[in-house]
Amino acid sequence: MTDYGWNVVKENTVPKHFAISGLLFLTGIFFLNFTSRIIFSPLLPIIELEMGLNHAESGSLFLVVSCGYFISVFSSGFISAKINHKRTIVLSCIVLGMALLLLGYCTTFLSLTIGLFILGLGAGLYFPSGLATISNNISPAYLARGMSIHELAPNIGFVAAPILCDLFITYINWHLGLIYLGIFVIGSGMLYGLSPNGCRKKGTAPNLSASKVFFCMPIFWGLVVLFSFAICSSIGIYAMAPLFLIMDHGMEFDKANRLLALSRIAAIFIPLVAGWLSDRFGKQLIISLVIFFTGGLTTALAIVDNLLWVKILIVIQPLVAVCFFPAAFAVLSMLKSAEYGNLGVSLCLPIAFLIGAGLMPMLIGLVGDIYSIGFGFFLVGSLMAILGFSLLFMTFAMRKIII
Repeated sequence: MTDYGWNVVKENTVPKHFAISGLLFLTGIFFLNFTSRIIFSPLLPIIELEMGLNHAESGSLFLVVSCGYFISVFSSGFISAKINHKRTIVLSCIVLGMALLLLGYCTTFLSLTIGLFILGLGAGLYFPSGLATISNNISPAYLARGMSIHELAPNIGFVAAPILCDLFITYINWHLGLIYLGIFVIGSGMLYGLSPNGCRKKGTAPNLSASKVFFCMPIFWGLVVLFSFAICSSIGIYAMAPLFLIMDHGMEFDKANRLLALSRIAAIFIPLVAGWLSDRFGKQLIISLVIFFTGGLTTALAIVDNLLWVKILIVIQPLVAVCFFPAAFAVLSMLKSAEYGNLGVSLCLPIAFLIGAGLMPMLIGLVGDIYSIGFGFFLVGSLMAILGFSLLFMTFAMRKIII
């Protein structure tokens, strides 16, 4: 099995209690990693006000994080090949924590941009080595369950980030909150390094020549487009939602963050249902329906004026959006899997993340300066709905031909 271009060899000698404790420790580190990245979404209205930023500048901050993440994910294989996976995870925590410390002292847009770029670099180092660690330390019979536990981290992070932000603003200032978070991340990484948990195997640098095979596949780029919109509908909309609720609908800061946290609670377990539906009714059909309805809900969110309906749609939209990923990951992982393992995943996700969680939020912010954040949501949602409808038409047309 390969993960992100790293050759993974199963270690069956890891004691069971070390495997379980290591998985929980790793999930905690992933939670800190993800929460550290997305906490700037609920903080954005405060940062924008303090530093006098416009919406385009605010949106560009997510592009900066995505650029750092993009570079780091692609280069992490070369780093883990020199040091091992465990040390790469420790390095990720240290870089991430140092970035948070720097961000805690930021007072200008330039210093904020530099800090967020370093934050992205630190965050991207973790994921490939984290997956490789789980694959090495968990028995193949329990690997899927291990991955499921690990993937709870980002879903819980979506809920925790607004709550943490609210606590920072209420009891201390956000600068000090980021400093405390940075110290905690560094401490967790060092504790992980001293623990008996982890994978001490070295990674294998990605096979760059094999990447050309995927770059020449039209279906690969089609999936990049789909993942870009899906990531935007999940992380991108989440990133700009606080500005949308506060600036476009006049919600108070604390109420907007509580609504943002509430909107992600139910989404924690929905992917399990989506996976079953994909196996039952077909992956292409589920992908098409999810893209179409997510686009429609995002468009509706931009159109409605009634605050009650805005709150309802803010909760429903992510429930549908997260249903995309189980089916899409299954399709993506099957591309050339026999020859290249999960290299398709490792190539597609950083590109899609750069576009969906970086470029698109910046464009929404730019539209927000010209007209409103809601109109930016409308444009993204409309494109998604059109794409989803086109996929649905192709799906049923192909079935008709087959019949």
